[in-house]
Amino acid sequence: MQWTQEPPNFDDYAPECLEGKMPVICLAKRVSKLDLGYQKFLSADRLSDLQRKSFGSNLAIHSKRIHFRRVKGKAEESGEGRMGISWNVKLSNYDYRAPSGEVVPMTYVSPISLLQYLLEKHVDVLVGGLQCPQERAQHLDAFWQGFRLHHGDHMVFEEHGGSLSRVIPLCWHGDEGRGKRRGNTVVVSLESPIGIQTALQKKRKHTDTAGCGCGCNPPDSMKQKYHREHKEMHARTLSALDCQWTNMKGHSFLQHFALFIIPSVVHHAHPQVLPEMLKLISLDFKRLFFEGLTIGGKQFCFALIAAKGDLKWFCKIALERSFQNQGRVRDRPCCHECTGGSGALTWEDLSENPVWANSRYTQRPWSVPPCVIEVPFCRRAPEKQFKRDPFHCAKVGIYRDLAGSCICWLVAKQYYGNAGDFSAKLETCHGIFRLYCTTVGRTAALRSFSRALFMYPRFSAYPWANTKGSDTMVLLSFIAVQCAGFINAPLNPAHVVDLKLMRQTCLAAVDYFSVLNHHGLWLRRPCAMAAQVELTKFVVGYGMLASRCLNDQFNGWAVKPKLHLMKHAHLEMHEWLAAGLEILPNYNVHNCEQNEDYIGRVCRLSRRLDSRRIGQRVLECCFMKSRLMHQRFVKENQLD
Repeated sequence: MQWTQEPPNFDDYAPECLEGKMPVICLAKRVSKLDLGYQKFLSADRLSDLQRKSFGSNLAIHSKRIHFRRVKGKAEESGEGRMGISWNVKLSNYDYRAPSGEVVPMTYVSPISLLQYLLEKHVDVLVGGLQCPQERAQHLDAFWQGFRLHHGDHMVFEEHGGSLSRVIPLCWHGDEGRGKRRGNTVVVSLESPIGIQTALQKKRKHTDTAGCGCGCNPPDSMKQKYHREHKEMHARTLSALDCQWTNMKGHSFLQHFALFIIPSVVHHAHPQVLPEMLKLISLDFKRLFFEGLTIGGKQFCFALIAAKGDLKWFCKIALERSFQNQGRVRDRPCCHECTGGSGALTWEDLSENPVWANSRYTQRPWSVPPCVIEVPFCRRAPEKQFKRDPFHCAKVGIYRDLAGSCICWLVAKQYYGNAGDFSAKLETCHGIFRLYCTTVGRTAALRSFSRALFMYPRFSAYPWANTKGSDTMVLLSFIAVQCAGFINAPLNPAHVVDLKLMRQTCLAAVDYFSVLNHHGLWLRRPCAMAAQVELTKFVVGYGMLASRCLNDQFNGWAVKPKLHLMKHAHLEMHEWLAAGLEILPNYNVHNCEQNEDYIGRVCRLSRRLDSRRIGQRVLECCFMKSRLMHQRFVKENQLD
């Protein structure tokens, strides 16, 4: 492709980009390739002196900067070639001064700048994809009415109790991904808990069978246990809450917005950069909560309802009392929500009324207040903002212990043959697993079963499956089917109890997520009871499997901290149901599966861009992709 008098046309060069069908990595590659064309164009002899002067003296060095400005719509004063395929969010700069005197420049997106732009141009991505201002106000008011039932101590009800229809809820997330040279790259992002699928749910017709049209029918024992119900909400409010969906569905670039990234070379050499950046972001969140933004004569405020991430991330930015600091020799409190682990408050207690229940949120999990508590949340217990995540606690948490222990138990008890060593029997099990996946139409990234996969180097260890979350769920379904067959023909009659327990526990683990994933942002009481039934079966079943191993030569089903956190979720839902709440939050509100996808995409993008300005270039490409995905979503679903 030759360019003479005119600069290259992005529409002609990559039309699929404008439809939002190109991955952001390919988009970045096209940007880099198009940049080479700009260098040829800028260095051509046909450029006039006026054009050459406007582009600068060193054309080769500044060509990429000029190109990104054109792509974003911020053309030079000459006004040529405005492409405008990106959200023109202002980027901010921060210079970190190291103790050695070195200055480390960082590029970030101020939450104020980002939300100012979205309020002016694309406010629908913040409130469920809804295009009508009246509908947005109605859904915001309904959201906060539902949120008040279970988080009535949030500061938003003190400051904005009379104007909740103009308060937009937000969540922020942070974690590390694999960047250049396999280094840890920090990515911090912002999102709205009300997913854009809300606009599509609103279009669909709902049958009022169980409040939300799902048909959940919990057993009579649960209905008798939680018979009390306080009906206080208006039918119109409940209807709006039934339409609200989580942000787990749809493209991650459409509902998550990067605030900054810290490449591994900076993160390792200057670890203090992260707290400094988080402090800048926290102060912006504080200002957005108390002062808000004025758009079109109306003031909008923003309130954070959750800080999302895994335990490792929370320990890095705030927590001192956590399971990473668990006592090995003497008792020591090790849960950031309760003081379980200290003295008689054993955190392993999984009973209906655990001994640590009354110690929740009585002591702060830090000695020095971290910078992130500048974010207004709860005055009495600011650590409530660090939410438990069902993805990290279950799918890549205790579910992996369940899957690994069950398979290794079946192999150890010779249900996959008695010829060969343990590794050979695992391979026999894998062959049956492949047949299962082919039969049910599932795909798993497990090419073989080995002792290394199940983290089982010696028979005295506690096995667990080192698998992805999706593969873990496939393994649990496979185990349930295998146990059903082995129950009919057990090798030892004493194994029947264990086989039934394994089957019921694995089915409960799978069905629990099935209930969560088939519902939106909120659960009616029958739906919450259905989820509580499955969670109860899982917690009780896992505890019984662990206790039965105490008198067996096989070590399995280790009681780990993430099981304790699952018990927190179980106890919390029990208290809400016992209090008679007519609508409850879906545990998937805090799910990080989409966040993990977003971090993976951003980190893959960072590995392909120039290291010298990696923060700026990654953010610019992210906003390009977000704009294209938003345009495509609105067009395909006819939401204009």
